[in-house]
Amino acid sequence: MPPPLNAAEPAVTQRIHAFVEAAGMGSPLGPFVQACAAFRAGLDRFEGARDFHYFAGEENTRLDLKVSALPSATFGFAGAGRLVAIACETFQDLRARLPECTLTRDTPLFLALPDPLDLGMAMSPELERNAARRLESLGRRVLSITFENLGWPWPGGPWHFFGGGHVGFARALQSAGAWMAGSARRACVVASVDSLLDAGLLETLLLQQRVKTEEQPVGFTPGEAGVAMLLRVPGRAPADLPQGRPLVEAVSLGQAPAEAPGDARMLASCVRALRSFLPGEAGEPFWVSDHNGEELRAMEWGMLQTLLRAEPPHWASFEAWYTATGFGETGVASGALGVCLGARALERGYAPARAGIILSSDESGERAAVLLASTAT
Repeated sequence: MPPPLNAAEPAVTQRIHAFVEAAGMGSPLGPFVQACAAFRAGLDRFEGARDFHYFAGEENTRLDLKVSALPSATFGFAGAGRLVAIACETFQDLRARLPECTLTRDTPLFLALPDPLDLGMAMSPELERNAARRLESLGRRVLSITFENLGWPWPGGPWHFFGGGHVGFARALQSAGAWMAGSARRACVVASVDSLLDAGLLETLLLQQRVKTEEQPVGFTPGEAGVAMLLRVPGRAPADLPQGRPLVEAVSLGQAPAEAPGDARMLASCVRALRSFLPGEAGEPFWVSDHNGEELRAMEWGMLQTLLRAEPPHWASFEAWYTATGFGETGVASGALGVCLGARALERGYAPARAGIILSSDESGERAAVLLASTAT
């Protein structure tokens, strides 16, 4: 896992220049293709949790909490078991979209997932003190059980694990890009899985007044999702780049001061770092953001627009999609969902521009931006 970013340093950028060969998803809106179509149509599956209630008001009334859960796969599961259920849906969808023998022992897997401590999972004192080993322990458990349940011995290469909250997927992309840049076999799977629907976590979020309820209109709807995508760097000949396949061009990460929530200056730095990778004919990009309905996140989005409008090339429209409107707040998986939605829009031709920027902001102060570009002629 890469070391934490330093708040005094500028954004760090990694060129990727890999096309999305295939993608799989496990989400409240279904697998990859259906979920992207449902999101485009403005649909969601926000409904009362079947296995969680809360009590409010002077009369201590029992109320339903609206969440965005997978329709049936995760019901009754918690902790690592819930992540396994989501991962099974995700990798089953990816497997169905891959030709036989596409994955080889030279194809590593980079997985972003939540910190086990955030899920309330019991850990040994040694693992409690070591975040990298903690993530690896959970990641290996989730993946090994997932592939066993699917009856699919993993045909690819080594596994690598990443935390980082909302920027976890961007961290995984950063490492995947560095690996592909230095490898002759330049293809890898980058994935993410998370759920905010464990009962203990929901109780904490309610106490923190972060969840949207009848009494608390400002906040987010908890959700869950998983994404896995196969990325491949094209050869140098123009014919090696499949026309119409979206490109993940670059990822940029930075660390803002954690004590300055709502300050968009580091997120703006991440966006600026991607400008040199924008295709010349792309024009102003469209945006996919993980901003989720919380007040400080809305302030950051507004400040970001103000900063970028005031400098060349004076972007003005800021046409944006928000993953939380269709999937709820999905934590570590939010960035991966954004990349999937943007890539599908570019591939199918309904994106409002020829390039898109996916934004991620984490409570720790880490910020990330991912640039997608169209290859359509």
